[in-house]
Amino acid sequence: MSLHTISRTSLFRRGLVAVATATTLLAAGLAAAPAQAAQPLPVVDVHTRQGTTVTTSMFAWGSSIHADGPDLNPANVKYSVALKASGGTMLGAEAEVTVQKIDRETVRKRTIEMERSATGFQSRGTLRFDGTIDPGTYRVGVEVFTVVLKPDGTRVRHLIDVDNAKTVQIRRATITEGTISTQKTDGRPARINANARVLRVADDGSVSWLRIRSGAAILSFDPDGVYGDKKAVFVRDLKIVDGRISTVVESRKGYWKVTYPGTSRFADSVAWIGQGVPGGCGC
Repeated sequence: MSLHTISRTSLFRRGLVAVATATTLLAAGLAAAPAQAAQPLPVVDVHTRQGTTVTTSMFAWGSSIHADGPDLNPANVKYSVALKASGGTMLGAEAEVTVQKIDRETVRKRTIEMERSATGFQSRGTLRFDGTIDPGTYRVGVEVFTVVLKPDGTRVRHLIDVDNAKTVQIRRATITEGTISTQKTDGRPARINANARVLRVADDGSVSWLRIRSGAAILSFDPDGVYGDKKAVFVRDLKIVDGRISTVVESRKGYWKVTYPGTSRFADSVAWIGQGVPGGCGC
């Protein structure tokens, strides 16, 4: 994943006038420098050349492929990139964020806008991908071209290629639902029946929800539910068999929590099943 130096150099030279103008305005107090990121990012590359060093920092987050009713929403990869130099001053910076599935050769690239910060240049934003993107593990990287001006007037080019700055998950959304056989809370046996479904995306972009046929789930109990102060207590591990989750518990007042923990391709989800509480299901 190397940069096309010739085309990038011509683009960069055309942008130097704008950068120089902005620098003059900043020095004259006619423009305000963008605020520095509140929290430092992990350093992913340190590139040294001819007595100058460019440090690249980056973080990224993945999301789920999900849908609102029949409408498919795109998956998102959020990123934050920061550059700083020593041994000179960066005159400008061009960058692309790269996204590549670990078991595939195809690399998706997005050019991002770098803005001057108190220490160098930075950028943050969201890359939106069509919902048909394959779920799984992706490498998020960054390619950078920048020029550092040394005190003696020498201009030093830096070409930086970090193909795996951060590993993220893009997963399909899931829904977990469940019921309990009684709303009595006197300790009698009660059966919990639940299932987990995963979003399916057809070639034409239409969506449906398919039962997850096998896998694992977790049962917990929480006296005051999702908005309460008390923590859920683990009860037992469960198995998904032929698309069904089923177990017997001793009845008590509160909320049973069935968690589908997800995989590298499927997102996690939770079913809250009330027993002996307002809105509890006695199906």
